[in-house]
Amino acid sequence: MARYDRAITVFSPDGHLFQVEYALEAVRKGNAAVGVRGSDTVVLGVEKKSTPKLQDSRTVKKIVNLDDHIALACAGLKADARVLINRARIECQSHRLTVEDPVTVEYITRYIAGLQQKYTQSGGVRPFGLSTLIVGFDPYAGVPSLYQTDPSGTFSAWKANATGRNSNSIREFLEKNYKETSGQETVKLAIRALLEVVESGGKNIEIAVMTKEGLKQLEEAEIDAIVAEIEAEKAAAEAAKKAPSKET
Repeated sequence: MARYDRAITVFSPDGHLFQVEYALEAVRKGNAAVGVRGSDTVVLGVEKKSTPKLQDSRTVKKIVNLDDHIALACAGLKADARVLINRARIECQSHRLTVEDPVTVEYITRYIAGLQQKYTQSGGVRPFGLSTLIVGFDPYAGVPSLYQTDPSGTFSAWKANATGRNSNSIREFLEKNYKETSGQETVKLAIRALLEVVESGGKNIEIAVMTKEGLKQLEEAEIDAIVAEIEAEKAAAEAAKKAPSKET
């Protein structure tokens, strides 16, 4: 029996590239990541595993800058992500040097997706085991953007999306609750979406907010304050539901 999952360049008879599908499985086992686009901000949020007591938590970053106006979060293999991030940063700087203008979000997304696709049809390599969420502001129009890429090299623009562990649950939540928001409301929506799958609250969440001024990483205390606000709103909504039944 031919083993079609041994070589990346060989299709199975039913048209599958099994190595790409295995890479997608690695993404599904990675930490959850969510992106939400507002009218004046784009928010990235990721599930953060608790760091060992002796580890310096500053060295474990799940959300990184590619350029002053573009940031990336990913789910999957972190070592693969490091290679892809370095290549993307070099492309951003090369574009500035050559064209004397910053890259657009679509341009760098297309570059990253092209690099991922290249690793699905070359012998002696394997696909990148990660999916990315790329956010930023168009340097010309000043419009916020959110894109997603996956190991097959496909990319698409989104209003809100999730990838990684339990991404389907987060996506369903976003489909039900998404509306065009701005500022703090966009941050709250991203945190509410992550809380659907993250049980221990704010300490296991990393949030970054991209505005026209650049990327701002929220401190743990700021995230905890927003989580407490969300929980208070939930409690108030539940109390409001129970109140009429008590009167009857």
